[in-house]
Amino acid sequence: MNAKNLLQVACILGATTASAQERIGLANSNYAGTTGMPLNPSSMVDSKAWLDINLVGVDAFAWNNFVYFSKDNFYFWKNVPQNNYPTPLYRMNGKEKHGAINLRVDGPSFTLSQGKNAFGFHTAARTFVSFEDFLEPSAVYVYEGLDYNPQLGVTYSQQKMGAFATAWAEIGASYGRIVYQQGKDMINVGGTASYLMGIGHMSMYLEELNHTVVSDQDWNVSNVTGQYAMTEPGLANGHGFALDLGLTYKRMLENVDNYAPHTAQSDCGTIDYKYKIGLSLLDLGGISFNKNSLIRTFDNSTTTWNNYPDAQVNSFGDIDALIASQFASDAGSMRTGTRYGTALPSAVSVQFDYNLGKNFYANATWVQGFKLYRTTTGIRRSLIAITPRYETKWFEASLPISLYDYRSAQVGLAFRFYSVTIGSDNILPFFIPMNVYSGNIYVGIKITLFKNTMCGKGKMKKGNKKNGKINTGSAVDCPAIM
Repeated sequence: MNAKNLLQVACILGATTASAQERIGLANSNYAGTTGMPLNPSSMVDSKAWLDINLVGVDAFAWNNFVYFSKDNFYFWKNVPQNNYPTPLYRMNGKEKHGAINLRVDGPSFTLSQGKNAFGFHTAARTFVSFEDFLEPSAVYVYEGLDYNPQLGVTYSQQKMGAFATAWAEIGASYGRIVYQQGKDMINVGGTASYLMGIGHMSMYLEELNHTVVSDQDWNVSNVTGQYAMTEPGLANGHGFALDLGLTYKRMLENVDNYAPHTAQSDCGTIDYKYKIGLSLLDLGGISFNKNSLIRTFDNSTTTWNNYPDAQVNSFGDIDALIASQFASDAGSMRTGTRYGTALPSAVSVQFDYNLGKNFYANATWVQGFKLYRTTTGIRRSLIAITPRYETKWFEASLPISLYDYRSAQVGLAFRFYSVTIGSDNILPFFIPMNVYSGNIYVGIKITLFKNTMCGKGKMKKGNKKNGKINTGSAVDCPAIM
């Protein structure tokens, strides 16, 4: 598959699947359970779901600001059911080009809110792809190929361009607790520690590149400074760890001095809030790849690639052999290693949720991505969203309105029917003919218990004889957990 085919696949994926990896439509729900953990691990504390068991969930996501399906020849309900996709177009507006493709598959997981404590466990497989800071001529070369006639013979300079792809599996444990409760004020904290098993990786970062495609056969490259790294896909090719940390302040509707959710001490239920503010740090960590891995660093390297269309590339090994052979005459500027690290797509997030009454809520969420390793790690795209929602135990609906990467406005829709969830944070392409740069969908199947099954099942106290009368006693519920 060449680069043009890959971009076309990404565009089709965007039209039929993804654009907001945070699952904003459902992640802030008071019944979110396992769905809310990736956004803020303290959300499981004082959750209205006592026990939330995830069976399977999928969140697919794709976005870019370059390749798109035109509204003139693409409409979802016309083209997708017939598997008839037009040739994607690309946008030329003088701006740098970016893109991202993410896939998260959630396996068996659970959260348990029990008194002042909460516990969680999760399994997931994740893939993260990012294209960053491509100047338009570079993006056109990727899409059209190096033999694109209008750019032949022109010298281009590109700085700080990167493309990154990482796949890994993770297994993690979570813990949270109410750490402050006085009057109507309450503070919860939570954290998730995850073990990461690297599956595969490929990245390319160029600090500087000057190049000229002389003809449809020869390509001159000079002043190449940067690196590429790759790990062939396979189980346990790398290992690492990651942390998610979260804190939530709640202004409650009632006094919570002795509040212990889902225990007899609090009538086996929960107390609602007027508003809450959450802060979280997400995906802090990385993976060290050291099996079937290779990294090459270039420092002001130069080469002339003759007969480049004849290159045969069928595997990661072919890519490396090809690059190494082209720079063999300038080997002094090239360093090679077999071990390297990459970070996860980290982010900081703030969430604000306001109780409007009668089961209606309004939420505002901000997610700002950042990277820890510049040369091997892609950046998580940022997001601002406002989401009104209606929620009960058995049904929930939300309408996320978001600005993705601070530039792409989107409107979504998400539903929860008991423990079945489905949503998209970009539904407009499903109903309105428009230029499609992105899309997304998330679905999940769970088992949710809203009430502690032990509450209300205590034994009767034995009667006591006092003043000649028998005190028959009262039911003893499950003990409060402090």
